Amino acid sequence: MTITKQHIERLYKFTRQHYVEYYDLQTELVDHMANDIEAIWEASPHLNFEEARDKAFKKFGVFGFMEVVEAREKAMNKKYFKLLLSYAKDWFRLPQILLTIGLLLGFYTLFRTAFGSVILGVMLFVISVYSIVMGIKFSLKRKRQKREGRKLWLLEQVILTNALTMPALLFPQVYNFFNVFEAEHFSRLMAFVFALFYVLTIIYVYISTVVIPKNAHIHLKETYPEYSM
Repeated sequence: MTITKQHIERLYKFTRQHYVEYYDLQTELVDHMANDIEAIWEASPHLNFEEARDKAFKKFGVFGFMEVVEAREKAMNKKYFKLLLSYAKDWFRLPQILLTIGLLLGFYTLFRTAFGSVILGVMLFVISVYSIVMGIKFSLKRKRQKREGRKLWLLEQVILTNALTMPALLFPQVYNFFNVFEAEHFSRLMAFVFALFYVLTIIYVYISTVVIPKNAHIHLKETYPEYSM
């Protein structure tokens, strides 16, 4: 016996039933199981499709597809952070480097004023609100994709997840900020350290919520040849 298109469709359904929602992972698992099923049929041609499928599935162990999914998630997270690092390196070139220096000097100057802590606390609040708005936007996009029955891709989910995590990372810092910065102004070293922190935070937020999502389709096409099909 050989695998038919109907069998392939049933294998895709089988992976979805076992909580594999990303199309690229489904395809990888379906290909693997299809090859195993054909090998099983060569050795035991009397088995029907479901029996051969279940026998192939047992090879994944007690946790089923979970280990494969976790391994692929780790690989895609590494890929994402390589993208993040690449865009960050590009940022520190002309003309962005001039903007970065300007921001650094501006924050440093604010920190050295009597109202620097209040002003910068408000700015951190603004950054956090911006991150939350972007997070809501990406969350709605994700729900719309599911509702429309669109194919989901693991790398795309990693990009959206990292965009969504910014509010959780930044917003609590608003409260901590006002607890820490009680002095009217700070030493030059403190002013520089926190100015650098703000600049790097802004760059990270911008790259993770704007630059990478904007170019997501490019990286998805590079990663998945079937993405544009």
